[in-house]
Amino acid sequence: MMKICIKLSLLVMLGLVAACKQSFVDVENPTAIATSAYPTKVSDLEQLLAGAYATQHAAGTFGRAMGPYSTYLWDHTCDLSWQGSPNWIQMAQNNALPSDNFLLQIWPDLWRGVQRCNTLLAGVEKVNQNATEADKAAISLIKGQALFLRAWYYFYLTTFWGESFIVDGKGGDMMGVPIQETVANDLSKTQVSRSTVRQCWDFIINDLKQAETLLKGQKWTAVTDRHKVDEWGVKGFLGKTYVFTEDWNNAKTTLGNVITESGKSLVPFDVYKTMFNGQNEFNSESLFELNLNVDMSFAGATDLSMGSMMGTLISPSYVGANGTPIASAWSNVFPHAKNITRFGFDEGHYFKPGTTSPNISNVDQSYITKSIAARNNKTVDPRLWVACLQPYVDSMVVSGTKRPISHYLDINELDMEAWSFRKYINLNGTELEINRANGSNILWLRLADIYLLYAETLARTGDNAGALEYINRVKRRAYSLPVDKPSAMDYKSLTDATKASDDVLKNDPLKYERWAEFFGEFNWWFDVCRWKIGDKEAAYYQKVRGGPIQWNATDYAQPIPVTEMTSNVNMRQNPGY
Repeated sequence: MMKICIKLSLLVMLGLVAACKQSFVDVENPTAIATSAYPTKVSDLEQLLAGAYATQHAAGTFGRAMGPYSTYLWDHTCDLSWQGSPNWIQMAQNNALPSDNFLLQIWPDLWRGVQRCNTLLAGVEKVNQNATEADKAAISLIKGQALFLRAWYYFYLTTFWGESFIVDGKGGDMMGVPIQETVANDLSKTQVSRSTVRQCWDFIINDLKQAETLLKGQKWTAVTDRHKVDEWGVKGFLGKTYVFTEDWNNAKTTLGNVITESGKSLVPFDVYKTMFNGQNEFNSESLFELNLNVDMSFAGATDLSMGSMMGTLISPSYVGANGTPIASAWSNVFPHAKNITRFGFDEGHYFKPGTTSPNISNVDQSYITKSIAARNNKTVDPRLWVACLQPYVDSMVVSGTKRPISHYLDINELDMEAWSFRKYINLNGTELEINRANGSNILWLRLADIYLLYAETLARTGDNAGALEYINRVKRRAYSLPVDKPSAMDYKSLTDATKASDDVLKNDPLKYERWAEFFGEFNWWFDVCRWKIGDKEAAYYQKVRGGPIQWNATDYAQPIPVTEMTSNVNMRQNPGY
């Protein structure tokens, strides 16, 4: 049913565009649906709402680009196996260009999401005029979701392209992105100047506060509705936004309310380690997730599909019949080797010294023994194996047969820790077996995030003991311990030693826990930006396979794509580009 609604909504959106005034689209289309005839009823609005949700997994969003084509590169979650795309390498070196193909996908799809939300909000006002009281209640819920979704798209536009985050009260007067509150049905309405960063965040917050009111008390119980955001998803996002704008008083109240009133709880570790691979979805920890399903009709990277193509790009490599690596799909990117060390892994390397061929026959068996012991004894952060698949220790299923994970394909540096990603890949087969349409839900906002944001807020408002407790709750779950009880694994202070040995994370439990808990979940880049640690992170990672990382202070903001610069006469480029 959801897929049908999405397809209908896409047709409707095409009709709405075709029905715009002739000065904007100089083509007559007698088969287009006129705005006077659509939308006219609640079911029409639901179709438009399905389209607004679907854009969250378009090619430029979580259908492909979020992560492998963006944040994974900027924060060095990944390194590149594929060396055939110069702009991909440049982005991994923090040298993005206005002509980058990936940015040319992300920017328009985020704006398409905004436009769909604005179209829906205009439809809400129209349909509401002659609606019954029962329909008005349903329309209010639709409006609340539309406002949440518009804030969601603006969150990425502002964090990717805003000239700065608000840090220590500064940056709010710098360039954000244009604010579009209505449907741009005329070319002149697309020629909008950039608002300030503060105005963009205020716009996001205002949308979320309205959505919070409209969705208050709403619980989605039907299976067909479980993808819809509720009051607590909105409130959690709002609390996160307050942290990102350093509004600590509102953050404390809002996040505290989510923790005490939402009924949410951290899931056990055995659930946590599987919930990124299509299992245990919509669980007690989840506040908002993108609902995806394997789609054998449409491959990912399009909102016509119910799945995502991200898994194809990050797909594991496995041991083939002759003992050498085989790509399970495209296998373009793998976890940067420095990340393995950051989890506390220091068990040597899987190949014997002097190995010249990535063959399983060259694996050091003592390494396997030590690795299994480290995992069982938890001397390494257990979240390493939630986020990554270890060569020659872990395995995957290929055409119904279990195959060992291999040294990542095409990595000629045989002394490199070339592991595979685990989150958001298909554990029961290859990505090609599911039509490159991975069905693992994206857990976009969950209680562990709220706990750590709340801990940060408490620390910034003078409650270090409270902050430490919420950091430890997240850590305890990682070690399969009772969340609410003190343990021997607890950090003793906010500067206690972590599993990391680098200068950025080794004595900062808050930063380390955010990095380790959400590794591979598209969060770390925003923390790097708002904490202004990009230079320190670049110094830690040093290089990618394509060359050295070259950090500049302007790299926190991405370049406005060249297509926008040429089509909007009022657009100004970010400094440094």
